[in-house]
Amino acid sequence: MRSKMIAAATALSVLAMSPSAGAADPSGVAADTPHFVPLDRITTPIFGASRIEGELDLAVVLEASGSASAAAMRARIPEMRAASLAATLEFSRLHASGFAPVNAEQLSADLTAALKPVHPGLTRVLIVKVSALPD
Repeated sequence: MRSKMIAAATALSVLAMSPSAGAADPSGVAADTPHFVPLDRITTPIFGASRIEGELDLAVVLEASGSASAAAMRARIPEMRAASLAATLEFSRLHASGFAPVNAEQLSADLTAALKPVHPGLTRVLIVKVSALPD
């Protein structure tokens, strides 16, 4: 009985993962599918009263409003990275500590506000990984 259930579960999982399982759009990409542009990791120091107390390390992905916006963002990666580095430095100076959790929601909002002027096609900045480590 158990082997039949395992075989049935395996068959269902293979069926669910087949390419035709989610093929509602014949082109393979739905019109409202979000477009993502990854940025390289960003590491900034966490400043204390008189010294560097740790480091803020994060990986972010930019959500574009469409494929044209994503392509334009990819062409402007150095500008996007410079603006995100400046915003992350400001966030780490004001809000980060190596001994407290990072407010990823606020960091995402700060990065989105800093990057929208660089490229208006940006929908939002998604935080993929974030950590604040003491020195």
